[in-house]
Amino acid sequence: MEFLINFIISWLPIFAIYGILSISLNLEIGYTGMANFGKVAFYAIGAYLSAALTMSVMLSLVGKSVPLYSIEAVQALSTPGTGAIYTHPAAYVGLFVLSLVLAFIVAGVVGYFITYPTLRVGPAFLGITVLAFGEMFRVFMRNYEPLGSTKGLFGLNNPFIWIGNPQLSQGLFALVSLALLLAIYIYAERFVNSPLGRTLRAIKDDEVAALCLGKHVPRVKATVFFIASGMAGVAGVLWTFYQGSVQPDTFVPILTFYVWAMVILGGMGNNLGALLGAAVFTLVDRVLTFAAGMMGPSLIIPPNYLRWMIVGIVIVLVLLFRPEGIRPAKPIKTPAWEAVKEVSEGG
Repeated sequence: MEFLINFIISWLPIFAIYGILSISLNLEIGYTGMANFGKVAFYAIGAYLSAALTMSVMLSLVGKSVPLYSIEAVQALSTPGTGAIYTHPAAYVGLFVLSLVLAFIVAGVVGYFITYPTLRVGPAFLGITVLAFGEMFRVFMRNYEPLGSTKGLFGLNNPFIWIGNPQLSQGLFALVSLALLLAIYIYAERFVNSPLGRTLRAIKDDEVAALCLGKHVPRVKATVFFIASGMAGVAGVLWTFYQGSVQPDTFVPILTFYVWAMVILGGMGNNLGALLGAAVFTLVDRVLTFAAGMMGPSLIIPPNYLRWMIVGIVIVLVLLFRPEGIRPAKPIKTPAWEAVKEVSEGG
């Protein structure tokens, strides 16, 4: 029973993180038709912002002026009982909340200013532009010494580690992660089923027709990109506090296509489908991770390689036999749509 509990509380935060990423990508490609191949960039922005902010403030609270990537910083932060995380728990939780807010704003603003001029030129340039930005950001962080360059930053932990009971602290973090996922899912559902949601669907179906009807397509797309990029930033914060560290090579381009696989499996244009796709892939990933821990070197294929093999096979099978995904897109549920249905049903 304890093994099952540990498995669940280790899986739920990962599911929440990728669920948020899947919903954010679904807003872009599923509802608006924007192919974002650089989702990982905004995920990385949230992760690095939260790590740098939290470590800087917590070290200043204990009077330490050392590089964030140093062993002294790690010891000052995370030494059980005497580290800043344990002596200033309220500040640590507060910084976690502040990181979520700032990551949403900063990642969203960066996404807006990167995509708005690109979208004015034409949608064909968006995918390659954001992909290039993501790689530029990763390479920059690999060479930026104040944030650890290739080593990254260490010494953080989940916001409730100071409680002292590892299972309880991890369980609380899992619940907070799920609460954030639920809030983002509800917001996304209300967003796409609003009058603006009809505009998004119109832009996806026929951008030229939307322009002819007076819709400011680049501004609408950039607004969606702001929201989706902000969501990815929130996921990055959760990753930092879940993993306890952040390294540049975590944010490689293939991570974006991992999220694409989740959206394709679940069904583009359906937020619940995006969650289902995230649940399937992250559950398989955690099972492989636990299996690797128990079987060790006896595995013929390393779990990381096996994961990408499964992703490729799933994408091919879905595109061949069920291209609409597990849950195909459905009509939006705006009040105007419901009114039209009532009138038509009433004759």
